[in-house]
Parts: sequence; structure tokens; C-alpha cells
Amino acid sequence: MSERSGQEEGNLMPVCDGGGQDTVSDTGGLWQRRLVSEHPAEGVTTVRDPGRDLCPAAAVQEGPSGIRDVSGIGFRRRGRATRRRYRNEAGQFISMVTFFEAQGATSGAQDARGQGTCRRGRPPRKYRKRKVAITAEVTLFEMVALGKNSVQTAVEEWVQSYKEDRELALLDLISFFVQCCGCEGMVTAELYQTNQGNSVVHKMTEKFDQETGLYYKKFLAYPWILTIMWPEKLQNDFYPIVGPGPFWKRFRVNFCEFTELLVQQTHSSVLCDGHLMDTVICMLSGLTNSAVHSLRHTSSLAAMKLLTALASVNQGICTNRRRSQRLCEVENIAKLKGKHKYCMEVLDQRRQQSKPVAIDNIICALFKRTFVPRYRDISSDIRVICVAELGCWIKLYPDLFLDNNYLKYIGWMLYDKDASVRMKCILALKALYEKRESAMKLGLFFHKFKKRILSMTQDRQPEITSECMQLLRLISEHYVGVFSSMEYVFLFQFVYAAYRPMATAAGELICKRLLAPPPQEGVFGQNPPDEFDRNIQNMKTLIDFYLQGEFHRHVPYLVDGLWDAAPALVRNWECMTALLLEPRGGRQALTSQQERVLIEILVAAVRQAAEGHPPAGRELGKRASREVDGTRRWRERASMSRHFVKVLPQLLSKFAADKEKVTPLLQIPQYCNLDVYDKDGLGSYLDSALLELDCLVQRHSDVAVLEACARAYGAYCCEGGSAHCQAAPACSRLVDMLVDALTPLLDVFLQHEKQGQFLGHHEMGRICSTLRRLVAFYSTHDLSSWNLYEKMDSLLTLRRHQGSMPTEVIHCALQCTYYALLWQIVAATDRLPPQDALLDLRRRLMKFCVACRVYLSHQSKVLSEKAFILLCDLLLILSHQGPEDTGLGLLFFVPDHILQGKLLSFVREHVFLEESGSEGPSRIYKEDDADELHELFHRRNMLAVFCKLVVYNVLDLSAAAEIYQFYLKHYHHFGDIIKETMTRTRQNDRLRNALSLLLCLQQLFQKHMDTYGLNYDPIELICGPFYSIRLLARRFALTLGFDRAREAAHLIQRRGLAYAFSEAPVAEAEGGRQRYPNLCFLLLLAEFSCKIPPAERGTALAHFQDSIPEGVPSFGEGDMNPLLVYRKSLMKTDYVPQTEEEEEPAANPFDAICKESKRPQELPAATCSTWTPDTLASSSAGDREPRTPSRGRKSKRDIFDVDFLSSEDSDNSSNEDVDVEGISVQGGSD
Repeated sequence: MSERSGQEEGNLMPVCDGGGQDTVSDTGGLWQRRLVSEHPAEGVTTVRDPGRDLCPAAAVQEGPSGIRDVSGIGFRRRGRATRRRYRNEAGQFISMVTFFEAQGATSGAQDARGQGTCRRGRPPRKYRKRKVAITAEVTLFEMVALGKNSVQTAVEEWVQSYKEDRELALLDLISFFVQCCGCEGMVTAELYQTNQGNSVVHKMTEKFDQETGLYYKKFLAYPWILTIMWPEKLQNDFYPIVGPGPFWKRFRVNFCEFTELLVQQTHSSVLCDGHLMDTVICMLSGLTNSAVHSLRHTSSLAAMKLLTALASVNQGICTNRRRSQRLCEVENIAKLKGKHKYCMEVLDQRRQQSKPVAIDNIICALFKRTFVPRYRDISSDIRVICVAELGCWIKLYPDLFLDNNYLKYIGWMLYDKDASVRMKCILALKALYEKRESAMKLGLFFHKFKKRILSMTQDRQPEITSECMQLLRLISEHYVGVFSSMEYVFLFQFVYAAYRPMATAAGELICKRLLAPPPQEGVFGQNPPDEFDRNIQNMKTLIDFYLQGEFHRHVPYLVDGLWDAAPALVRNWECMTALLLEPRGGRQALTSQQERVLIEILVAAVRQAAEGHPPAGRELGKRASREVDGTRRWRERASMSRHFVKVLPQLLSKFAADKEKVTPLLQIPQYCNLDVYDKDGLGSYLDSALLELDCLVQRHSDVAVLEACARAYGAYCCEGGSAHCQAAPACSRLVDMLVDALTPLLDVFLQHEKQGQFLGHHEMGRICSTLRRLVAFYSTHDLSSWNLYEKMDSLLTLRRHQGSMPTEVIHCALQCTYYALLWQIVAATDRLPPQDALLDLRRRLMKFCVACRVYLSHQSKVLSEKAFILLCDLLLILSHQGPEDTGLGLLFFVPDHILQGKLLSFVREHVFLEESGSEGPSRIYKEDDADELHELFHRRNMLAVFCKLVVYNVLDLSAAAEIYQFYLKHYHHFGDIIKETMTRTRQNDRLRNALSLLLCLQQLFQKHMDTYGLNYDPIELICGPFYSIRLLARRFALTLGFDRAREAAHLIQRRGLAYAFSEAPVAEAEGGRQRYPNLCFLLLLAEFSCKIPPAERGTALAHFQDSIPEGVPSFGEGDMNPLLVYRKSLMKTDYVPQTEEEEEPAANPFDAICKESKRPQELPAATCSTWTPDTLASSSAGDREPRTPSRGRKSKRDIFDVDFLSSEDSDNSSNEDVDVEGISVQGGSD
């Protein structure tokens, strides 16, 4: 060490805080900025620091030619801030940064006397703005914070200062890293004496001095023992690399760039001098073992970036050395000694200058001292940095890091509990498997962690699942037979996943493994198949995959999963229609089941091509791609429309007899651009399509087919479309034909009913089929001009008077009447009719409501359910028609209590049924139970219709309370609907929702008391029937939400307390004590205490004590347990009101430990390992090979085993700080 550095021993180093302000000085005085400015009237002026003289070399001289250097000689390049390195009076290297400012008269066309100048636009020379040089003294931290352009200069100047005085330069570098940690204190350095022996180990501590209020951290950075001091209240939540805003984000980037440039600038000079990296490694290892998060986080980032730069540099050196070696071999083979002698000498010199082994030793030592302790850090941010940089090392320097000794860390971190760490592991592996050279070396790794990677496809984070699926696809491309058939089946099912990127990744895997042509086709074959035949074969394979797979039966999700993975397949309209139009017995003919699946695929693809978005229920993801260009999608839709306009009549004609196949085909006109009929001269195809629709209406009587035909007619009859002129008359003729056929049949039927006679089955079948056709068209088209309401009303009136009519006729009459009334309401909304017409419409509506109310108790289940649904929908419409005295307000109607009771009784009897069997309401239906599933669907539909009345305040609170009672009992089948009802009701009115929850609990409690009476067993409150009510109250409390729940909780508390003490006390049979009947209701109120803010629970407790009537026994007696439980629920709080005299919570993680004792005490910090640069090579070389475990263990260990960490890294893991916990690598993903 130089003499000067020895004199500097023990001096303080000034340190800037994270904001760039100088806060601590040395013993000589405050370390301030020094500015040098120039006055316009003088040549050179020097501004000196108050109380001190700046060295004369700091003066800056300005001449007419521009800015010169500090001596006034020579020119400097203009446009760049000049920097020179000097030492301040503390002996530290600083930079003199020169900024330029303009000073002088404003530019214009007048001189100083106000007279005009000779030229416009540019003032004379003496009145131009003159540049003023402002020179500031900045530290290394400030230079890095200045911006990207200053980082390169900072590194170059520091390297130059290191060559001049390496001790002071190293102290400057250490001070820089300490400032980046956000430390606002100071750094002292004392020489490390080798004769101190083991006593230095006891100095490597972190402690708190209660007298001075400072923290001390002492660690070894050879050849010094550094001591960092900072105040007690250090802001751990803010330090430079995590600071908010764009400035600190750029600083983090500059900080990482500084560490990388430091290695790049010194790798050929001072990097391997045995002093620089030894000190840096000692310093970083000491900081990474700190228990303070800011020190540990910043130093870990610096160490990881330093390792990345070392790996990049060494990989370049190895590449150049191999290239030189190949050139030498070429020269030796040429045997031209004289002519190429100089070339051989240059190549030998290059090989001798490179030092890859020395850099490898530095890499291994730094890896062992920083990465190994920190990859298991308690902070997920540090673990993310370690895993992400490890992936970069393996990619940059595979010669060293692409080894199982390093890959094992990525494998272990796949089990991390933090999602971001697992994501970085998957991304690192994905980058390795993208290259075949590196993928071929990962066979053993994948064999060890195959089960874990497969299980991560079911991770809780959807982004991880999609990346994992892409990783598995890459693995399947590189390895043959790596997955079994069952594993492929497991992976293929994710094409139906709700997360779209995951489904797309599974679709890519399906394309690679199922739809890709065999290797022999198109390569070795003489006659390779053309594209059309290959698409046909792939389509058949896809159909078989859907039929044979025991997965979901959702074709739209399968099509969307393949939409981006196989666009040439799912958008190939010619291929799909050719397969459908293939005649029976043809070469490419499909079976009936295959045709049904292909039609579903075709319709789903047509819908997605027209709408441009995935099916409902599929999440797009955070990184959803931009929507396809509107022009491009319009062109694709026009091309698709031109194709289907031609082939749709053929498809309808072929599958006209099969209702399951023709029904989805009838949806295609809704997604096509029907204007192509006029633009492309395809009018003949429109006539064919309308003719096929007419035939289908007359041929089928199935409701699904008829409704599909009606919607297809609606698409063709759209006003303004090119097909409207031909389709509208065709639709009118069809309706005329149906009405003309129905009128005589109804007349005969009514005449026979009045006479007490019955029509035959044939005539009744014709009436029912005609009514079904008219109902289907009435749902889509306005048929008011045919006056069907009068005919349907006569049927319903006759039914109520006579009492005998087929159920199907009544069913169709109800639907037809309902649609007729809706179209009249729509017409009145578009154009307000006279008041007489509105009163007549109201009379019709009330008459229909009475009819539906009568049919609620009909013996036919189908008819009663249809009447319930129609009545609920109509009540929802009529309750939102505005005030009763204006316009459509005459139609306003809300149900009375009698009608509400009828609806509630219907819901109890037809929705919440008692399931047979041991499972009861929680029974899980299987695919074979088609009838039960269909019935469950209708029950859910009826409950949803009723809950809409509750959400829109059509029904009273009692109706909502009745529904909420079944929340837990029927949670498996109807829990989602009831929960959504609670959520919507809370969004509309929180207090009304709270009152409905309280009313529900009161009703259940009253039923319980009526059943079991006042005599209760305390055990019953824990596991008896009453406990189910407590669980329901707990669920209700959770539905109140997290924000703005205090008003609802207080309302429930006040009303609940009033109900608990509302009834008069009753004397017990034994003992003669007085007991309140509703006192146990306090046990239910206790579940809502958690929603009262902690600061307000004292007020709630006082209100509870004031609500207790006189004469009630005190707390603690056996029969007053409800009072005690409710009182304890209000007292459970961790909130402590903070007064002005009390101190703020400790910001440092060690404050709680230090404040327990009145004397300074040792913190639970790590002890810095006492190793010197002499042991660097030996420790780094030993890190490459796993150590042989000693006694009691096997001689051969699997390096991928989790327990292997304890044997290989026992020295490091035992010396970690107590506050930093190791994560569990055997746990599942969160």
C-alpha cells in the first residue's frame, strides 16, 4: 500500500444520500459543490468554496474560439461537457463537469441603444449570447445519475484514477456502492492486519448504539475493514434502485450498465491484477450478508450484473482463443514459415494475452460468495434477480454454466412460493431449449424435474401455465419419446383452458404432434400430397381427436385454441365444405358423427372470423395482441361470405332431414356479409337459400330448427341490406300461409270446445305445429299486423272457463301472447300512442299477468315453469316504465305481496328440491346423466330469472332473505347465482343488502328456536344445527366486501342488538332464572364484528353495553355465553391508537430487537468469512466440483437432490444472516 493511503487510514469518506445531496463530511469540513462561472465583462473569474481555496487548475478560461481546457491551451470538442479528474482535499477523486449556459442580450433586430442593426435574424457579435462555463464537482454516484452518456466517462475516469492510486480509487468505488444502497451515513476504513488472527471475526457484526442512535456494520473488504454507519430511522422502503419515478428507473439502468462497463474496460488491464476483484468480491459478499434489505438487495444486483459481465467477457475471450487456435492450425498446415511468420507471432501473442482461467476463478468465487447465499433469500426480489441472471449466464457462457452443478438451482427454484421466481425459471429454461445445441445437454436435468414441469401447467398463475406449455412444446421437438401417450393426453386437454395464451400454446403442441405431416411425406416420397389433401387429412385427425378425447364438449374453445396455431386449417372454408359435400360412399366421406362435429367446427370458425373475438368465458391475458386490422378482417369476412353464399343452399339441402346438423348451419347467414349478393351478381343463390329456408320451415316442427330459421330470415330481411327486397316478401308469404292454415283450425277447435267435443289427434297436431312455427317467427319478427293476440287470448280465456285444453296448445298460446304484448310495448316506446291505447295495453298486460298467475299451479311442470319465466320477465319490464302519471308510466306495475308470495312458493317447490341419495344437494352430475343435467339447467334458469327481480328492486327484502337461506345448503348447484345476487345488490345499495342479510339470519334463527326451543346444549352451538347458521353468517360477513363495509356492519350490529333483546325474558323451568329468547342471536352477530374498523370497535362495544337491559347477569356466567362471545369479538383487535408522544413504528427490521434492551447489543447479522485473496483460487476451483460428503453419508450424491445443498454449500449456508430465511424447495406453487 502506498504511503499516502497509509496516512488516509481512519479518515472518513463523504457519502451522498440517494437524492444526490451531500450530508456527511470528513473531519476537515463540509463537502460542498464548487462552481466556476464567467462574467460576461471579464475574461476569467474563479468562484471559490467559502472558507477554502480551490486549486487554480479548476479555473476555466473562455476565448472567442470556444471553450479551452483548464490551462487555456488547445481546443476541446464542442457540444460535450468536459470532465477532468481531481482530488478534493479529503484525497478522494472527483470529476469536474463543465455545463454551458447562454448569457447576453436577447437576439433581435435592435442594438443596445434601441437602433436597428444592419442584418435581421442574427444580432452583432458583441450582442450575441455568450456561453458561460459552469463547472461542478461531482462524485461517482452523481456521474452515474447524470445519464447514460456519463456512465462511460465515469468508468474511464475511474480506471485512470485506479492506475494512479488504486487504494483511493477502490475506496471511491466502495463509497459508490454504499451510496447506491441508500445509506445516509458514513464509511470508515481501517487496515486489516494479518496478525489479528481470529479476532477479526468478532468484528464482522452489525450492532446498534442506543446512545448515538446509529447502526454499525463492520465487514472485511481486503485490505480494509470497512465500517458503515447510518441513522436509526433508515427508510428501508426507499433506496435508489427501487425509487419511484422515471429518474430512479433510469438510475437503476445506469447502475447496471456501470457494473458491466467496469468489467469490459478492465478485463484486459487491471481486472486480474489480484487486487481489484478481490476487494470488490469481499465488499459485495459483506454487503450481501447484511440483514438490512436495502444493502442486501443493491449488492446482490451489483454482484449478479458483475457476474453477467464477466461471463460475457470470458465467453468472448474463449471464442477468440478458439478462433486463433483454428488459424494457427491452418498456418501450421500451410507450412509457410517465412511469409507468415509475423502472423504466427500475432496469433501466439493473442493466445498468451487471454486469461480465461483467471476470470473463471473470479466467476466461481463471486458465484459462491454472492449467488449461493442469496438465491434462497427471504425477499422474492432478490431471488428473482438471482434466477434471471443465472439464466443469462447459462445462455452467455455455456462452456462453464451449462452444467448440472448450476442447472440444479433453476430446478430447485421451480418449487418457489413466489410466482415471479417460478416465471423467471421457466423463461430461463425456455431460452435454453430454443437452441438445439443447449437443449441436447439438458437431458438429465429434464429427467429429474420432468414431473415438476408437467405439474406447473396447472399453476395458479395463468401466465406461468402458458409459458410452461410453450416450454414443453420445445422439449417435445428436441427429444423423441420424452412424453408418454397419457402425458400427451394430459397436455392436449389444455386447449380448452379458459386462459387464451395457454389454449394457444396447447394448440401449437397439438399441431406439432397430431396435425403435422409425417417426415416421409414431401421429403422421400415420389408423389408428395398437395396442400388440399393434407388439410383434409389434418381435419379428419382433428375430428377424431375431438371425438376420442374425454374432455370438454366445447367446439368453440377448440377452434379458438387453434385459431392462431393452425390458421390454414380452421380458416380453410373450401376444405371443410368439400368434406361436408362429399357424397356418401366417396373416398373422403365422413361418418354421421364426424359430419356433426365438422359442422360445429365450421360454424364456430365462421363466428370467430366475423366477430373477431374469442368465445365468452375465455380470458385474453395481459399481453393480448392488438385487434386485427379492420380492413383485413373486412376482406376476410367478404371472402368467407362469397364462399358460403354459394355453398350454403347445397349444405341446407343435403342435411335438411337431420335437425342436429341443419340447426347450426342456419346460423351462418347471421355472420356473413349479405351485400355480396348485389355486388358480385349472386342473386340466384339468394333465391335458392330462401327456397331452402321455406322448405325447412314446412318440414320441421322442432322448436330449435324453427327458431334458427326465423333468425336466418331475420338476417336476410335486415332493412338496408341487399337481400331485404327479396327476403321480406318471402317471409310475409310464409307467415300468411301459416296464419291462413291456423285460422280455420282454431275456429273448429273453439266450436268443438264450446260443445264439449274433442278434435282428433291429427287436427290437434296440426294446430300445435302451426302454433310452434308462429311462435318461433313472433320471437324475431313483428307479426302484429296479423292480429294474433285476439286468437291467443280467446284460447287462454276458454281454458280458464272450460278447464280442458291440451297442454301444448296453452304453452304456445302463452308464448305467442307474451311476444304480442312485447311488440306492442316496443311500438309504444318508439312512438307514444294515445292514452286510450295505453290504457288498453295496460288492461291486456294485467290480464296476461293474471293468466300466468293461474298457470303457476298447473299440474303440468313444463307449463307452470314457462308461466313463471314469462311472468318474471314481464314484471321486470313493467317495473321500469317511469312515473305512473306520464307517458309509458301508465304501464308501470309492481307485484303485490300475494303475487310475491306465489313466486316465492314456486321457487321453493320447483328450484330448491331435496335431492335423493346420500349426497343430497351437493350431488355431482356426470355426462351420462343428461336428463338430470337438463333439469338442473332449467332450475338454474328459473332461479336466475327470479334473482333479477331481487337485484332490480322489484321484490321486497323478504324475497331476497328467502333466497339467501339456501346459499350453503345448495351451494354446489346455485351458489354462484346467489352470490352474484348478493354482489349486485350490494353494488346498488349497501344498506339494503345488509338489511336483507340480517332478515335472512333472523328468519333462520326463529325457525331454529321454534324447532328446538329455549333449552339448548352448549355443544350444539359448535357442531349442531345452529352451527350451520353461524357458518352462513360468516359467509354473509365475507360478502360485505373490504371497502366501505363499516356502515353495513354498524347497521347489522344496531338492528341485531335490538332484535336480541326485543322479546321479554322468559323464566326457566329449572332455577327460575330469566332468559331472553333471542339472546343466542348474538353468536351470529359476532361473525360481523370483523367488518367493524378497529378504531370504531370501542364505540361499538360501548353501544353493546348500553343495549343490555337491567337485570341481565354479568359477563362470565355459564348461561350468558352469547354475551361473552360477542363482547370478545369486539375486543379482538391489534389496533393501538398512536398519540403524539408515542414514537412511530420502527422502519428498520432490527428496531424491535434493539429496543427491548437498554444497552447496545449485537444484531443477528451474518459473520463475514475471513478469507484472503490467497485463498481465492483454491476456493473457486473447489466450487466447480461437489465436495465429497463425510461420515454418515453416501459417497455418491445426486447433484439435483434438494439435500445436496447442505453438503455442497454448508460453509455458506451456515454463515447467513438470521433474518434471511431459506425458502422451501419442496412446496407447491401458490
